[in-house]
Amino acid sequence: MSFEVKKGLFQLGFTDSHAILGVSMDAEFSDIRKRYTRIARRLHPDTCPFKKPEEKELAKQLLAKLVSPAYNRFSKESERKEYELLLKTIGERVVKEQRTLTLHSDIAKQLLTAANYQQTYEALLEQFAQKQYESPQQVLEVVGEISELNQAYLLRKAAKG
Repeated sequence: MSFEVKKGLFQLGFTDSHAILGVSMDAEFSDIRKRYTRIARRLHPDTCPFKKPEEKELAKQLLAKLVSPAYNRFSKESERKEYELLLKTIGERVVKEQRTLTLHSDIAKQLLTAANYQQTYEALLEQFAQKQYESPQQVLEVVGEISELNQAYLLRKAAKG
């Protein structure tokens, strides 16, 4: 089973692990670990709250093929440093290509025009992260929305800098 997201930073050929885990792009590793633990508990076959067998299987696959690899990028310091460097390069690319990149989600558009972009980013991210893994069928859509939010955040952050 393949999971493909075609929104936000994913459309640039970048796997947005922050979006997969629903954490801020400025999150500390301890916060990433806490979030991963909550998601893993929700999706793990032994603790999964879903009743239908196909939902349980999808949750198991999401954990194994999407969530765990995203967490692993952060759990090893060498991979985390490499990921951060790649993220910086993607951020520069987003700024250069901002005229050709299209944001579809309302939350990303809202962040682009927000007066206090940092506070707005954190609030919108929290709102979407809460519902991110409620239903295994909606996960990829929410990940895409968060990735677009991350893309808009990179644009705003670069504009400030």
